[in-house]
Amino acid sequence: MNLNDPRDLLWIAGICYGISFFVGMLKTFRFEVSLLNQVPVLGIALGFLIQTRALYLRGLEVHGCPLGNTLERIQFILWSLILAFLILRFIWRLNLLGTFCAGLAMGAGFLSLILPGSDPPYWTDPDYLRLFSNPWVELHASIAIFSYGLFSLLAIVSGMYLVQRNALLSRKHRLIGSFLPPIHDLEHAGFRLLTVGTSFLTLSIIVGGMHWTRHPEFVTTTKLYVTLLLWFGYAILFFLRVGNRLFGSKFAKASIALFCLAILSLSFVNSKSKKQESHVVPSSDLSLAHSP
Repeated sequence: MNLNDPRDLLWIAGICYGISFFVGMLKTFRFEVSLLNQVPVLGIALGFLIQTRALYLRGLEVHGCPLGNTLERIQFILWSLILAFLILRFIWRLNLLGTFCAGLAMGAGFLSLILPGSDPPYWTDPDYLRLFSNPWVELHASIAIFSYGLFSLLAIVSGMYLVQRNALLSRKHRLIGSFLPPIHDLEHAGFRLLTVGTSFLTLSIIVGGMHWTRHPEFVTTTKLYVTLLLWFGYAILFFLRVGNRLFGSKFAKASIALFCLAILSLSFVNSKSKKQESHVVPSSDLSLAHSP
């Protein structure tokens, strides 16, 4: 195990998230041990620090924010998810939210590590200099991916809402439902996450648009349409929620569906290659993959 290897560190971070998830589930089902009470939070915090170190080391290798392939994008989204949870934990004390976040970070993190072809070493290309063509594109990409982290947290909260709603409608005692926050707290948290996430995505598009107006040759039509459609979808969801035209289970299902589409969109938005003069690898708005 090499503590200076980003992949090894990501495996360790996934294990920390896994420990947090399993201990959290044990506590949920009342298998409590006093010595383990703080393990879930400590496991998430330790995993976050190790994951941060791994992304930092990968950033040094690629000379930029590490968003150049599938593994890096997934890990950055998960990093954003955990960061948002750690910040919001002091504002909204939603039971089981940390456990579910840790479970997603563990599962998706391990999947990104074992998925074939998810981590091509594009930075070893002889013509490679850096991942992003300029700082504005890098800022644009990092803000966009951070908004995806917020939307992933929104999807988790929406899933918790649907579980709690089903437990209430069934009028049967369900153990996991008794540990979930009140349903109105989950709905309010979902709306706030949508507001913040949509704001960050809007900011990302504004920053990306400033670059696009100067260098439209680096943006494919597919990338432009997919990005705008995704933003339009979240904007519509926001205004429907503000106008109380979409709420409750429909809002939760729409939030989950939009996040699934957001993840799928990562494979459709690609930047045009740039091998003129500087040989700098351009990035997409979501820092799209570079083929080795």
